[in-house]
Amino acid sequence: MGYSLVQRLSYGGSPRRMVLRFDDPTGDRGDNLPNSTAPLINLFERSGSARAGYAMPHILWLKTVIALLALLSWSGVAVAQDASITLADDPFEITDPRANAPGEANLSIIGSYERAAQGRVRSTFGAESEYSIGIVPDLDFRVGQTGAYGNLDIRRRLGTVSTDPQSAEGTSERAALGGTTRFGALYQLSKESGALPTIGLVGRVRALYGPGRVAYDAEAVVLFGKTLAPGELPLGISLNLGWAGRLNPQQGERPNRYLVNASVGQAVTRDTALVATYAREQQDRGDADFSLVQVGVRHRLREQRAILGIAAGFGLNRDTPQFQLAVAVQWELGGL
Repeated sequence: MGYSLVQRLSYGGSPRRMVLRFDDPTGDRGDNLPNSTAPLINLFERSGSARAGYAMPHILWLKTVIALLALLSWSGVAVAQDASITLADDPFEITDPRANAPGEANLSIIGSYERAAQGRVRSTFGAESEYSIGIVPDLDFRVGQTGAYGNLDIRRRLGTVSTDPQSAEGTSERAALGGTTRFGALYQLSKESGALPTIGLVGRVRALYGPGRVAYDAEAVVLFGKTLAPGELPLGISLNLGWAGRLNPQQGERPNRYLVNASVGQAVTRDTALVATYAREQQDRGDADFSLVQVGVRHRLREQRAILGIAAGFGLNRDTPQFQLAVAVQWELGGL
């Protein structure tokens, strides 16, 4: 059994999550002290001092010292829990530039509803999940899956895979099922220092599928995060600038597309932040650019070591969802 406490800090704080971990491979050893002390006590008891008959006072002293250290460690975690909430992340169309520390894992699950401005089918229901884990310092690996059912023509990044092959107009005439599978990695290039923002680079490859053919995309995005007003309730901004390319383009498809996502977040309490985001991306056909404004809130659930996010989005043209509602839960799983 293992116990861990994880805290991700805001842009103004440490770029790392702090992890305190106690492992319990052998049972309750050490009179209810943190079980990670058992190897130390066992080692001391096997020493020559133990055989000499005067180990008991030393063992009691050792347990006392370890207990004090554990108490100080838990106090440090309590302080870290009071750090401000991360200002930019799911369910908003923005990616945080900080990588997970080695061995730390993160799981996000998102549900969404979108209403199209046009088409015979207007409603689309979607689900998305992403798992990330730190591999080495400043580098984490990410795998994700999305699924959607409804009007896939306005579903971002599905493109021509949403085309109904029986439709002469090349649009969806009925509700359809589609989705993506993606693999990628995020590398943190720098930490916030003075005027320098936190900078990261994320790369992904995706397989997209729907009622049409299967397509394959690659994506590279530069991520920026900066605290404008540090303190107990920080104000921060985020910016994602990227390129997306279709690896197997068909006639009429754009082989290269750009994306620009920007976000501003204001912490109103230690556990709650208000967020506004603008997302823009070229679509792979002749449609107008995907253009969406989101507003919402992110709230930390301390006991569950999770963050709940709710966002409402509004499209700025007819080729973007007219309305979007998204809910996300992010679990910080700690060291593995």
